[in-house]
Amino acid sequence: MVRETCVPQSYTWGVEAQVDWYEAYADLAGERVKLQVFGMRSMASGAAFHCAYLHATQQAFLEAHELAFAYFGGVFRKLRYDNLTSAVKRILRGSRREETARFVAFRSHWRYEAEFCTPAEPQRRAASKGKRATFGATTGCRSAAAADIAERNRQLRDACQQDEQRWIAGREQTVGAGMVIERGHLLPLAEEGADLAQTSFPTVNGLGCVKVLTNTYSVPLPAGAQVQARPTPAPSNCGMRAAAWPGTSAVTGGNSRSSISSITWMCCPANPAH
Repeated sequence: MVRETCVPQSYTWGVEAQVDWYEAYADLAGERVKLQVFGMRSMASGAAFHCAYLHATQQAFLEAHELAFAYFGGVFRKLRYDNLTSAVKRILRGSRREETARFVAFRSHWRYEAEFCTPAEPQRRAASKGKRATFGATTGCRSAAAADIAERNRQLRDACQQDEQRWIAGREQTVGAGMVIERGHLLPLAEEGADLAQTSFPTVNGLGCVKVLTNTYSVPLPAGAQVQARPTPAPSNCGMRAAAWPGTSAVTGGNSRSSISSITWMCCPANPAH
């Protein structure tokens, strides 16, 4: 007869939090849409932050971290992840990982450590599924109606704040009271956020358009000209707007399912077609 042994876990204030993406459906403007929801949960207080995006891009992943840090009022010293492609480029032997350069730069900016789970463990996969279900259940994120993704994120934030009234078995205070205690133990917020824009240098095609990530946009430049594109995400917007640098007057393109909410253009002066 095999007996399972369980060891109760305890966590120090401000040290650890877990991060994950999970899927959820919402009715946006009357249409059922599958959302990718970012979640960060404190291991000590049990408090959580959730933010929905149309696509689980690396930009959204990094931006959601900053929104979570602002919500908690500081930065955890260690964040635990599954082997998300936004953070992990390659899984090496044991617990070693080759992280993406952008992720390394981001966590260096915010001064926290990253830890990743061991892949291909059935128990871990089951625990991960349970964790995602808990993330969704806490915020009532399985299905909801909203005018747009901005309203949906306001609903998520309200649900996170309501969850602060919850008592966790064995704890001496509510989730919210624990969050207040923990705030004094977190690393201070950086004076400025990390540069989240992903710079690229697309060339204008014969139709007067350039492709940035998965979308194509029209620009008032001749074919062959090269532009610098810096797309940035924002969960509060579902569409796309374009802010032009001096010398250009970019025209908005794309569609309401874009993972980008704003994009800045700049002509490359080294290009003869400028």
